[in-house]
Amino acid sequence: MSVAKRTVDGSVRREIEKVGLHGAGSLAGRPLLDGITLDYGPADLLGRFFLKADAVVRERGVALSFGTAHDLVRINKQNSATWRPLLPIFDPVHGALHDQNVFVIIGRDAAGDVVATQAARLYNWSNTNFAAEAASLRLFYPDPKLQKLANERIDITAPMAELIAGRVCFSGGVWFHPTYRGRLLTAVLPRISRAYAFTRWFTDVTVTIMAEKLAECGVAARCGYTEISWDLTLQETRTGTVRCALLSMRTEEMLEDLRTFIEDLSPQIDRRIDDRAVEQPHTAARASRR
Repeated sequence: MSVAKRTVDGSVRREIEKVGLHGAGSLAGRPLLDGITLDYGPADLLGRFFLKADAVVRERGVALSFGTAHDLVRINKQNSATWRPLLPIFDPVHGALHDQNVFVIIGRDAAGDVVATQAARLYNWSNTNFAAEAASLRLFYPDPKLQKLANERIDITAPMAELIAGRVCFSGGVWFHPTYRGRLLTAVLPRISRAYAFTRWFTDVTVTIMAEKLAECGVAARCGYTEISWDLTLQETRTGTVRCALLSMRTEEMLEDLRTFIEDLSPQIDRRIDDRAVEQPHTAARASRR
């Protein structure tokens, strides 16, 4: 796949121009579609996906916009009753975050209250891999010796971890207000995160970690991840001690998943993209316990 910017065909271009899918400059506070630039990848597919994904979310009463990592930290603290503390990956106090390696998406209801979040961070692991970065805690901190908690560690035996390298997107910072769970947002926001990370950063693979309870009750499949590898355990971290699965999705699989997402939407969404409800099918994931 070429890394050159792509030209969008006429029908998609008209929709993109209609809603402003061409953003530039600072993203904070900008509506999702206004902030996205299609830099890499198949622009027709990505453009159509973003338009439809935004329509799906709006049908469920949520408007998406870009925020900052500081916004994410604040929202996390305000909702501690239903959300564990953030991983250091997304906390500017601990991680080496800047505008070029992180983005945050915030969902608000009609009253302007935050009801959903999703974030992603870029890692360039050309000479290392997820297993090494997690075991050393460099996944969390630029300088683990100085920054980690006294007994903090990550125990990882997931076979997939050593194969995750290159330009890697870590997708996380996910939260949904309890009243907005079960509205298919878990099927849409992770796909937006993966697709935007790819077109912005030209990523090779997207990864995340998911608590055992969520992974085993079908959330990983609803998020669309194609590889589930066990296991990864956070030990005495700022998020607590949690057994997790390592989830991953290669770029080729991600693009195919977007095609399926688009094909399975109601045809009516093409005629009035902002005025139709759609149903999102669950995507099966392959689980490997070792």
